[in-house]
Amino acid sequence: TVSRYQSSGEIAGAIVKAVKDSKASAEKLAPYFKNKSKYEMCKLIFLFTKNVLPYVKERASLQTAKTINRILQDAKTKGGDCKHFSTLSGALCIALDIPCVLRLISQSHDTKQPNHIYCVAFVNGKEVILDSVLKTFDTEARYNYKYDIKLN
Repeated sequence: TVSRYQSSGEIAGAIVKAVKDSKASAEKLAPYFKNKSKYEMCKLIFLFTKNVLPYVKERASLQTAKTINRILQDAKTKGGDCKHFSTLSGALCIALDIPCVLRLISQSHDTKQPNHIYCVAFVNGKEVILDSVLKTFDTEARYNYKYDIKLN
């Protein structure tokens, strides 16, 4: 659990820490994603994350940040949400030497307070969206405000 009364900043900070704490696990998994192109590696990360982790939204009062090991251990019983997808994607991108950020977005017109997070990789100077909450690889949800946190 991030904290009793979580702010977006606390949640984002906990996810960044989970990505860093997942370094060794991501490096062990990385060879399975090696491909000719970084774009294809990103697609494999998206598909892996989407297929290994059923989407289950956490209650607003109980937001968690987890390492890759905990995410995979809990996958079948607890699933995961955008925070966990972002941790997996971000840690794997780093392990594969793919520059990336965590993107927090607000889909509201009334507040800049983020309500969603996902990984954005950079391949050949272009953004590649790794949002496994969505159905399609390299597509981005509509948003009104965004904040990027550089991971590597």
